[in-house]
Amino acid sequence: MFKKFDPSSDVSTSTQVKASVQRAIRSQIQQAHPALTNHILDELLPKKHPLVQYKVGPHLMLYCRHVEHDDDRSPTDEPMFFQQRDGPILPTLKLVHQYPSLELTSVTVDKGAIPFILGGASIMCPGLTKEGCSKMPPDGLEQDEQGFDKPGLEKGDGVVIYAEGKEHAIAVGTMTMSSAEIREKNKGIGIDVAHFIGDGLFQTNEIH
Repeated sequence: MFKKFDPSSDVSTSTQVKASVQRAIRSQIQQAHPALTNHILDELLPKKHPLVQYKVGPHLMLYCRHVEHDDDRSPTDEPMFFQQRDGPILPTLKLVHQYPSLELTSVTVDKGAIPFILGGASIMCPGLTKEGCSKMPPDGLEQDEQGFDKPGLEKGDGVVIYAEGKEHAIAVGTMTMSSAEIREKNKGIGIDVAHFIGDGLFQTNEIH
């Protein structure tokens, strides 16, 4: 998605996000990452600073924090989150690395998957099920209205991706099937990688 992203040519219109829309964005982020409290979200997305939305191509939105500088530089916009179509709102890796104590919804892949992910490839199910090397939230901790076990992760959930033996997240993406299906089938694509270390978005600190 951002493998060859260049903010000088790939972003088009920018608009300041209305307060009502910003509240909806905050709500979606908090729903996807329940451990994020209102206090934490206020730090990430301060209400006194406007959130700026950039359009990237026909179906992608990049949400940026407007930054005023103490020196003579003009204000800039710092990428914080992004969203493709009606998919989950995903954090940028720069945000994840800047706030390492955030308890974001995440998975861990085995180290054999690292070079493929850093090339932009999707994550295959076996990379998420290798005992002692990979990790996903457990299934069955909650039940649905019919009393059936709910998977730890649902299809369509956004996740931060860590790797075996690595301290910092290496990618973010979207579940293409639930964690229960991944454990049961153990084949096919489990996560669609949207953003990874070294891609164009990772190399973008600010947008002018």
